[in-house]
Amino acid sequence: MINWEKIAREAQAKAGNAAKDAQERARVVAEARLKEAQERIREAQDAATQNARKRAEEAQELARRAAETMPRGMLVRLMSFVFGIPILPLAVFMVGTGQYAGLPFTFAVAVCATIGLFEYFRGLRFRGYAPIDAPAYVAVVLLQFAAWSVARNHLINFVPVVLAVSTLGMTIYAILRKNREPLVNISLTVFGVVYVGWLFSYLVFLRSLPGVVSIPLPFGNHFPEAARGAWMVIYVFAVTWGADAGAYFTGIRFGKRPLAPQLSPKKTVEGAVGGIVSATVLSVLVGTWFGLPWIHCLILGPILGVLGEVGDLAESALKRDLGIKDFGGILPGHGGVLDRFDSLLFSAPVAYYYLVFVVPRLP
Repeated sequence: MINWEKIAREAQAKAGNAAKDAQERARVVAEARLKEAQERIREAQDAATQNARKRAEEAQELARRAAETMPRGMLVRLMSFVFGIPILPLAVFMVGTGQYAGLPFTFAVAVCATIGLFEYFRGLRFRGYAPIDAPAYVAVVLLQFAAWSVARNHLINFVPVVLAVSTLGMTIYAILRKNREPLVNISLTVFGVVYVGWLFSYLVFLRSLPGVVSIPLPFGNHFPEAARGAWMVIYVFAVTWGADAGAYFTGIRFGKRPLAPQLSPKKTVEGAVGGIVSATVLSVLVGTWFGLPWIHCLILGPILGVLGEVGDLAESALKRDLGIKDFGGILPGHGGVLDRFDSLLFSAPVAYYYLVFVVPRLP
């Protein structure tokens, strides 16, 4: 008789062995597949790492080439200048003619002058002085609107009134506040009002020059009619800042002999010459395009170039005396308002008086 129990045990044993063999084969296959997947992941990671390293090396190479061809900080300066370009014409040409012509530009100049005075006062406090704030801020703002009014034959005595009242106000304010060094602090404050407020106001005077013109474009077209004074503001900005840029790049490339090492060690004679040449070229190109006689453009260009250099050196002297590098940092790559407008503070008044008294008439 067949032993069924023995047969069943043998079948169970075979089934168990078969299951173990199947599990082992499955484990081996799974391990192989896992290793294959891990290998592919590593290959993908290696490829991604190599690609990222290659991109980083390319970026570093581009940065290195840019650094070799562009002076340090120039990219920031250029970006700040490019993004600031649209603001200037908008302020200059807004409300071009009529009763309130130039009023938005006057507001803009008043804001710049106020920021400039704040930067100047901050420099004074860094040195330990105590400027007379409140009357000075009022005077600087009023000077801009005084220029706007005087240029239209309104309130013709407004400017001396502002200067007289502000001087009295600062003196009284200093006495009431028991300023420790009233003579020194009042003198420094009055200088700030004149240096920042009054010199800034000549941009408003320039904007208020009479006349309306339509500047030609290539192929027979013209810009829309606009105030002549607005174009003269653009002209002075272009020549003065063009001189600044020309001096900077010429000094970087060819500069060897220091111009004024005690005031500004980086400025060179070669850079100054390059700035004057740039100012002259831009004066002729831009000035004649805007309708100024070429002979006056040829004379006024180098004058503005020299005055821009003097204004820059004058501010360098102030900063060196106060022990600061820049008056501010509101303009990336350029410093503060006074650091950017220092040349214009000297060139704008002379440009205004030249256009009014030397040029017989603006054609």
